[in-house]
Amino acid sequence: MELDSDPHILLTNDDGIDAPGIRALHDALSAVGEVTVIAPDRNRSAVGRSLSYGRTNSSSGGDLELDLEADSFTAPVPHTDHELGYAVDGTPCDCAIVGAKGLEPNPDIVVSGCNEGANLGAYVFSRSGTVSAAMEAAFLGTPSIAVSLDTLGYDDDLEPAAFERAGEITADLVAGAPGTGLFDRVDYLNVNVPRPDREPNGHALTRPTEVYEMDAAFENGRFQLTNRLWQQMANRDIPDGEDTDRHAVLENEVSVSPLRVPYEVVDTEPVRNVLADIL
Repeated sequence: MELDSDPHILLTNDDGIDAPGIRALHDALSAVGEVTVIAPDRNRSAVGRSLSYGRTNSSSGGDLELDLEADSFTAPVPHTDHELGYAVDGTPCDCAIVGAKGLEPNPDIVVSGCNEGANLGAYVFSRSGTVSAAMEAAFLGTPSIAVSLDTLGYDDDLEPAAFERAGEITADLVAGAPGTGLFDRVDYLNVNVPRPDREPNGHALTRPTEVYEMDAAFENGRFQLTNRLWQQMANRDIPDGEDTDRHAVLENEVSVSPLRVPYEVVDTEPVRNVLADIL
């Protein structure tokens, strides 16, 4: 899908519409296109590709329950006006859908971010609200970019200025895409920017690492999880290849991973034969 030279940009995130990262992207992207912000009204990090559709009690603060008695296939998505756009009582994927399909004209591209914290590795795609919003847009046929900032070990306050580099890179990607056929080749980009206090070291075209090393224990009557991936990042001792996103960020390079939406159709005959033996 070819981008227009003056694109209509839908901007969303999972940190909430008042997060500094989305304001930084809004300011940077406003210089290269028309920006509409539709973002969660509060932090919705790590909700993955969840939707509010078909559920109740989303605004009460209580547990979400499936509304099995609904007699309609249309559900409202509550929102309030915000100085940046629309603050939605919903998930990042809610925002991507209503923005990609509910706006006139439909956006040319969706940008999700800038997230506070890197989103590195293939395992994160179904978990991260930031990446999930971009993925949702890609499933709907709209090119998209997920943008995240590594903040591991960064102790200063995260003001919009900390996301300035991320904003510049995202604006360059959006402005530079028309005429290149980029989004004829890829569905979405997952971009990770090194910490703002690191010396810039260019960018790298990467693949998401496939390393996944969560650990768990049951101690003193309690379960606990340990994220070995981030432990390795903190120690700057990772097993990932030099062509991976994690390696690039540790080298202070901006990681750009070109991606297709998942769940490609496989050769069905071998699977059919195996399932015939099993079932």
